[in-house]
Amino acid sequence: MTKKQQGELRRWIAFSAIVVALFALIILGKSVAERSGILDDTGLIGSNSTIDIGLIDAPKSLDIRTEQGPAVEQALLGNVYETLIGRDENNRLIPSLANSWSTSKDGRTVTLRLRANTTFSNGDTLDADDVVWSLQHIISDKYVGYERLGSIAAVSSEDARTVTLTLREPDATLLRALSGRAGIVYDSTANPDYATQAMGSGPFIVERTYRQGAATITLQRNERYWDSKKAASAQVTLHYYGDESSLLEAAAEGKVELALPLEHTSIADIGKRTGMKAVQGSSTSKVMLVFNCGTDSPMSDLRTRQSFRYLIDTAAVASSATDAKQALGGPIGPLEPGYEDLTGVYPHDQAKAAQMLTYYSTRYFGDLTFLVPQEYQALGAQINDYLKQGTSNLTAINPDMQVVDDATLSQRLKSGDFKIALVSVGGTDNVDLFNGVDNTLQYQNGEAQQEYQQAVASTNATDYATHMATFARTVSQDAAAAWLYERGINIAVNPRLSGYPVNLTDEILPLKDLALKKH
Repeated sequence: MTKKQQGELRRWIAFSAIVVALFALIILGKSVAERSGILDDTGLIGSNSTIDIGLIDAPKSLDIRTEQGPAVEQALLGNVYETLIGRDENNRLIPSLANSWSTSKDGRTVTLRLRANTTFSNGDTLDADDVVWSLQHIISDKYVGYERLGSIAAVSSEDARTVTLTLREPDATLLRALSGRAGIVYDSTANPDYATQAMGSGPFIVERTYRQGAATITLQRNERYWDSKKAASAQVTLHYYGDESSLLEAAAEGKVELALPLEHTSIADIGKRTGMKAVQGSSTSKVMLVFNCGTDSPMSDLRTRQSFRYLIDTAAVASSATDAKQALGGPIGPLEPGYEDLTGVYPHDQAKAAQMLTYYSTRYFGDLTFLVPQEYQALGAQINDYLKQGTSNLTAINPDMQVVDDATLSQRLKSGDFKIALVSVGGTDNVDLFNGVDNTLQYQNGEAQQEYQQAVASTNATDYATHMATFARTVSQDAAAAWLYERGINIAVNPRLSGYPVNLTDEILPLKDLALKKH
């Protein structure tokens, strides 16, 4: 090689080195900017942003094992604590801590295959031993949701990543149970004060010790989170307000980027009152008129129940209620397996109801005790008016409408001190009222109960949905209740917010993907 060629080679090497160095500096600068929240490809504020969420009704305790009610689930489930199986916002089962699962042909063995390299927020490895320990304690200590695991006879681990559930009998509801509190995996070697602290494997940790009555829960990004995709925001603070009016005011003043649920404010009014985007999500909760089917109640008679369903215009009720998503005609909603539109089973037909009611004497209905929770007083009056339309020269329907608080309503339902009542019930609890599991309404239908048992005994999701659809139609035709509507979840959202959940937020509120866009 000539000296000239050698010189040109040295100059080329030097030039290449400068280009590489400049490129490295650019990449480094971009990385620093993204980490500091200055810049990213999507125009988001970045990983150090903080987000404020407004809610109503704070949990009394962080102990998700024993604290009743949805508030603690909203705050912690999927955020701090993770479950073996997850749910997407359309209520479909998806991988979570278990990357996959399978059920034997006879339905008596469920095998869970865990993700590799998962850890708790304290750095402890999460493996099959923790799963076995957690399920055993959930059952033996009767944590919230334990009754959904009643079919499990034994839990064992084949290796660090494989867990086997041996069932007494097939149970098609078990996988869904493992997507709720009954499927949480706890650290078997840790012993936190669960009431004031929370320690799981999720994308967030609770920043500080929680005290009953506290107005906030602050979630910070779990930097040890096992997934390479960490929480989009460094901090999310849950602010709890005493009532919906206070929550709306906070949203209007820009104190929160997300406010929910706004049950008593229409979608149109949310936008007007807050200046934020109004969104309505779906839930599995239902509002319905339930009947006391005990032998000493007039509602024990099928003709009576059918007449009442014909008297109520469910479409009109659903269109006027601020928390309604859509009218329902049966115990299964659109987000649940086996859904079928059953609103046509008993369409509003006052004339038909009046004709059927001529069968009864004017004294038959007597003291028709009608319990209405305080939050549904206006709806109760509407239902009251519909029922009075069944009154004629031969029949007198004059419900004794009694507005009560939630505690009184619950107590009187359990004691049977009612004839009809307005209630709001979640999906699983709603089904249990009619499948023989929950005897609150004293409703018995052998055919429906057999169909439900066939659904539970299914060994695949398709058969389960088919049998549940049959069960729902039987119960609806039997007029076991007057289902009014699926509850919607009204939300106020800062237009710059992305990654927020919409459906099922009355049960779960996953916050991992929350992020704010730049102004």
